[in-house]
Amino acid sequence: MKPLAPKAPNQGITLLETLVLLIIVFILVALLSPAHIVHRKALEALCRNNLKQIDLEFLIFESDYNGKFPMQVPVAQGGTMEFINSGHTFPHFEKVTQKLTVPTILTCPYDKAHQAITNWEALNDLSISYFLNVDVSTNNPSQSILSGDRFLLANGRTVNHGLFTLTSNENITLTGR
Repeated sequence: MKPLAPKAPNQGITLLETLVLLIIVFILVALLSPAHIVHRKALEALCRNNLKQIDLEFLIFESDYNGKFPMQVPVAQGGTMEFINSGHTFPHFEKVTQKLTVPTILTCPYDKAHQAITNWEALNDLSISYFLNVDVSTNNPSQSILSGDRFLLANGRTVNHGLFTLTSNENITLTGR
């Protein structure tokens, strides 16, 4: 009969095992982080693309109406000027974007505060992620902003969705995304 070897004392986890475990966790975090960054950047790019398409539709309207945007043309002449005082943004966006196939273009997927819609009948201010400058002019494009997203600051305050009047004394900056 073989004598039983004395039991080795239970020593717990060694320093080498701890280092190997930390390295594995670090590698996993490093592998997963770029995916999150890439996803966020893709959503930001989609928002910018949506905004570019919206701006193009506004510029097409402006070229058809002798240099005036919908909010600068009376309703009787095909614009949306009378809606400025209502404080609603959606009539101005609706005027130029209904030629586009889907209303989801008006909602930035990065913006979780606004609900995307799938039909034009449901369009309202809460389904639009972007703001609109009612005082826009193409006379000096480098000094005027037509529309934008929530990453713009005017005099240190976030420009929210809705109507925005940009004046010459506004200090405009971009926030970090």
